[in-house]
Amino acid sequence: MQKVLVLNGSHKQYRSYTMKVTEAFLAGLTQNNDGIETEIINLREKNILPCTSCFNCWTSSPGECIQQDEMKELLEKYQEADLVIWSTPLYHYGISSTTKNFIERTLPLLLPFIDPEGGDIYGHPYRDQEKMKAKRHLLISTCGLPTQKNNYESVFAQFNNLFGKNKWEKIICVEGELLGVSQLDVHTSPYLDLVKLAGEKYGELNTIPLDLKKGLDKPFVEIPTYLKTANLKWGIDDTRFKESDGGLLGWEMFKGIEGAFNARVRPGLDAVLEIELTDVKECYQLIVKNNHCNLIANDLQKATTTVKTQLTTFERIIDGNFDLGQAIIDKRFVVNGDFAIINAMMDGLFGNLSFHGERSKKMIPISFNNTPYWFILTMIPWFFCQLIVDTNPSVAVVLALLMSGFLCAIKKGQELVFFDKVTLLYFSLLAIVTIPDQLMIDEAVIGSVTYFVLMVIFLASIFKTIPLTADYTHFLVGKNALKDVLFIRTNRLISFVWAMVCLIQGITAALLSTMFLSAFATMIPLILWIPVVIFSLWFIKWYPANLAKASSR
Repeated sequence: MQKVLVLNGSHKQYRSYTMKVTEAFLAGLTQNNDGIETEIINLREKNILPCTSCFNCWTSSPGECIQQDEMKELLEKYQEADLVIWSTPLYHYGISSTTKNFIERTLPLLLPFIDPEGGDIYGHPYRDQEKMKAKRHLLISTCGLPTQKNNYESVFAQFNNLFGKNKWEKIICVEGELLGVSQLDVHTSPYLDLVKLAGEKYGELNTIPLDLKKGLDKPFVEIPTYLKTANLKWGIDDTRFKESDGGLLGWEMFKGIEGAFNARVRPGLDAVLEIELTDVKECYQLIVKNNHCNLIANDLQKATTTVKTQLTTFERIIDGNFDLGQAIIDKRFVVNGDFAIINAMMDGLFGNLSFHGERSKKMIPISFNNTPYWFILTMIPWFFCQLIVDTNPSVAVVLALLMSGFLCAIKKGQELVFFDKVTLLYFSLLAIVTIPDQLMIDEAVIGSVTYFVLMVIFLASIFKTIPLTADYTHFLVGKNALKDVLFIRTNRLISFVWAMVCLIQGITAALLSTMFLSAFATMIPLILWIPVVIFSLWFIKWYPANLAKASSR
C-alpha cells in the first residue's frame, strides 16, 4: 500500500484555493489505483509549537523533540509516507507560516553532523537515509499573482535545499484567485481537469510529463484581463489613477463583467453591447473588438445590441441567481438589435451564467451527429418510406428500417436522442406488421398512419424536458442552449408546428387516396416539409429576438 500524506498549510484549510487544486490532483492519482492510502492533515488544526533551537533532539534526546505537542505523531506519519504533497499558498513570496513551522520541526530527522554533498555544498544527513531519500515530494501552490517570475524563487530555492535540486515535482497555479469566481469556471475547470490528468500520470510514472507541466504553468486568462478582475476584488478605489466610478452605482459590477470577458467563446466577435439600467438611470457599453472588451460609460458609440433592464435584475443574472432566458420571457430584460451577443452571453462570453429552467436532461455534445443536418438525415427514412410506399409497401418499410438502423449505428449511445430511437422503433414495428402479410394492409393506410405517427412523436416531445427539434437546433444557438428556457420554449413551438404539418399531411394523404391521384397520395404531401424546414431555421432566430423586444415591466 502506497501512503500519500497531504500537508495542507493554508490557513483557510479546505476553503483554500490551493486545496482545490490538490483535490483535483488526488482525484487523478487515485482514479485507477486502489493501492493508495491518502491522508490529509490541516496543519492549522494541529498543536505544533515553534522550534526553539535548543538542539536537544540532536544531543540529550537524539531524534526526539522535547516539546510536548502533536508533532511527534505527525513526524511518524511524515517518515512513513511514500509521497508527501506540500499544499501551500504563496504568502508574501514564501510558503505559509504553518508550513514553515512544520518544516522547522522536522529537525529531529537530521543528524547534527555536517557532511559535504559535492560542489561546495554542505548539509546535515538524515538519520534514516534509506527511508528519507526514497521519499517523493510534490509542491502544489497557488498565488494571486499572474506569473511565477520574481515571486516563487525563494520557495523553489528552499525546496531544492530540502530535497535536492530537481528531485521534487511542482504544480504552480498563478492567478489562483480566479478559482473562487464561479462565473470564470469556463477558464478554471479545464485547468483542474489538467491537474487531475497530471495526478493520473504521476501515479503511473512518478513524474508529471513535460507537456502537462507546460499546460499547468499557463495563466487562466491574459494578464491585462486578469489585472482588471484582480484589482477590483478588493472593493476599494485605486486613487493612483484618474479612472473612477464617477458615482455610478453599476460601475464596479460592469468592471467585473469586463474583466470576466472570455474571447474564446466567440473568437473574432465585433459588437457593441449597450445596457441601460432603467431603475438607476445609467447606461454602459461593452465594446468587443479584436478579442478584447472595453467598458465605457461616456462618449457612447453606435450600439449593435441594446438592452434595457434594472440594475437589480442584471446583478441577479450575473451572480447566477436569475436565469437570463427567464428574464427575457418575463419582460425584465429587453433586447433590440443583434441577438447573437445575447446567445454568446449564455455561453459564457462575460463569465458563466447559471440556468434555473428545465435542465434535467443530460447535455448531449454539439457535433455533426446532433445538428440540423443530422435531423434531415433522420428524416430520410420517413421520406423514402412515404415516397415509395404507394408502389411497394414492403420495400418502403424495409428500406426505412435499414436506413434508420444504420443511422443509429453510426451514433454513439450518448449521442442518440429521442427522435433517433422512436424512428427505429416505429419502422421495426411497422416491418413486423406489414412484411409477413402485406396485402392485408392498404398502402394508403400505411402512408397516412405514418404521417399521423410523426404527428404524435412531435406532439409527445413537447411535453418532454427537451422537445424534439431542440436536440438538433441547439447547434445554431450555443453550447448552453439546452439549459436555456427561452430556447426550449422556442422549440416547443417549432415542434408543435411540425406536428400540425404532419397532421395536415396525414389528412391530405387520406383524402388523395380516394381520388384520381391515389397513386401519389402519400408522396404529394411530402412537399410541405420544404417550407416547414425553412420556417424552423428562421423561427429559431426570430422568435427569441422578437420576444426580447417586448416592453419592459
